Amino acid sequence: MKKEVFYRFIIFNNGLIIFLLINMFSCKNDDIQRNPFLYEVSFSHSINLNLPEYNNLNFAGGSIYLPYGGINGIIVFNLNGNDIFAWEASCSNHKLESCSKLSIEGLLANCGCHDFKYSLATGQLLEGETNNNLQYPLLNYRSEKYGKTIIISN
Repeated sequence: MKKEVFYRFIIFNNGLIIFLLINMFSCKNDDIQRNPFLYEVSFSHSINLNLPEYNNLNFAGGSIYLPYGGINGIIVFNLNGNDIFAWEASCSNHKLESCSKLSIEGLLANCGCHDFKYSLATGQLLEGETNNNLQYPLLNYRSEKYGKTIIISN
């Protein structure tokens, strides 16, 4: 009886080791394509929607530019009245230059350097050709809405 329990224990442990080795060596390490033009910044900012300068964010399709936070500031967009997106206000498809700061035109963010146009609803590049095959979307920051307060952070 003791030998049988011992053999089961050995077989179970060997099976467990083989299972772990197979899983460890079968996993691929896909490279994450990081945007080479933008760097990481840490910040946290809160917006009180009761203040008049943020009134545009109380409505679906409303957006504002904040000059603080991020690299060149933040563009905040109200998608549907409830969902808020916060985007880096720098063009993500070329190196940072003085013209890299995005401007808001309706539901689009425009780059002054190369006439790139990005959707504020998705962050995707809608117009403009890049020199390489890679096209980067806008850099998205974390945004949370609590009643009449929005917290944006990275």
